[in-house]
Amino acid sequence: MRVRLIVGWLVVLSVVAAIGYAQQPPAPKPDTVRLSLAEALETAVRFNPTYLTTLRARSPAAWARNNAALSLFTPTFGIGGSYYHQAAASGQIFQGFAIPATPSSQQLSGSLRFGYQLSGAAIANAGSAGASLDAADQDIASARTALVVQVRTEYLNLLEARAQADLAQHVVQRAQELLNLAQARYSVGQNTMIDVRQAQVAKGNADVSLLQTQQNVQIEALRVYNLMGVPAPEPPDVVPTDTFPVVAPTWSPDSLIAQGLAQNAALMAMRAREVATRWNVRSAYSSYLPSLSASASTGRSKITQGTSPSFYQTSPWTVSLSVSLPIYDAGQRNAQVSQANYQDESLRQSIRARELQVRTDVSSAYVALDAAYRTIAVQQNNRAAADEAFSLATERYRVGSGSIIELLTARVDAETAATNYITAVYNYHKAIAALEQAVGRTLR
Repeated sequence: MRVRLIVGWLVVLSVVAAIGYAQQPPAPKPDTVRLSLAEALETAVRFNPTYLTTLRARSPAAWARNNAALSLFTPTFGIGGSYYHQAAASGQIFQGFAIPATPSSQQLSGSLRFGYQLSGAAIANAGSAGASLDAADQDIASARTALVVQVRTEYLNLLEARAQADLAQHVVQRAQELLNLAQARYSVGQNTMIDVRQAQVAKGNADVSLLQTQQNVQIEALRVYNLMGVPAPEPPDVVPTDTFPVVAPTWSPDSLIAQGLAQNAALMAMRAREVATRWNVRSAYSSYLPSLSASASTGRSKITQGTSPSFYQTSPWTVSLSVSLPIYDAGQRNAQVSQANYQDESLRQSIRARELQVRTDVSSAYVALDAAYRTIAVQQNNRAAADEAFSLATERYRVGSGSIIELLTARVDAETAATNYITAVYNYHKAIAALEQAVGRTLR
């Protein structure tokens, strides 16, 4: 009987050693794509459709600013021309009256015109166009910051998915070890077939979990490439190469709030639009002021009649200068001023609301970051305790003093603790990304 037990335990130890040898990490696949965060961000800035749409909006704003500025200092210029031709007519007798013959005639004329107009509305439009261009630039900066945060967050999701998949692979190996141990103990009569079947169920659940985590890795890779604006590789086997250390937050909440109020691109775009609305108010008030207009024109004509030599006729320069002052317009100016003031005040209140929101978002994100950092230490302790409990349960089952239920429970607790630790680490990194979005710029 003792010889049988010794042989049985030799079989168990051999199986465990073989499983440990089989746990060596597999060689990387030849079709694996390695992707750094810098490469992902550079590609997204070049090809992300949403960002490119925002980027293209600057061109019309720039043209509007240039046109408004040029209209203040340059006159309008125009060239006109006309051609007139009358065919020759022979002499006729009509009711006893002789109608003399008329020769053919033609006239070719050209004109040159200059014009200039200056009004308060034109000056205000130039200021408003400049402010609108500044707002477009801030929209681009805001869109770029949002894109960077989105790509960084999705890159972290991909890292987390791969970490969870690696853990699931380790869980499968543990489940296989447990199954081999249960089968070895059953072969020497140390347990029942119930233990073997329970270990088989645990192994099957681990296999399903591995498939699900591997599927999630591919989905997260597809999402990263979707944000990058380019097709994903096929198959989407992408390995992120960057790592992110976990360090204690050293930022000051007050300093972060001050940075957000001063640098948040979305808030700065609203402030630029407030400048534009102020110019619109000035434009509305300028309708009460006089406007100045000036024009100058000249022309030259070439006239030919029949076989007579052509002669030229030049019109002298004509210059006009006028000043107009509106008197009564049935209250339209009052309505325009009231509407402009309403829009200005509405945007002013929107900016104030946005500033309060920035304060709230930055403070909330910092509190969440601090909690996420503290959670990592708690989950790390839980993982260490669960791993120790699983090792003790394994030894108890190996020597026959523990049950398969106790061992399976300890294994599930260890896997849950490991999963929670991975989640806590990447929740910390995502909390930094959320804080960056609230502040409006990168912090690391």
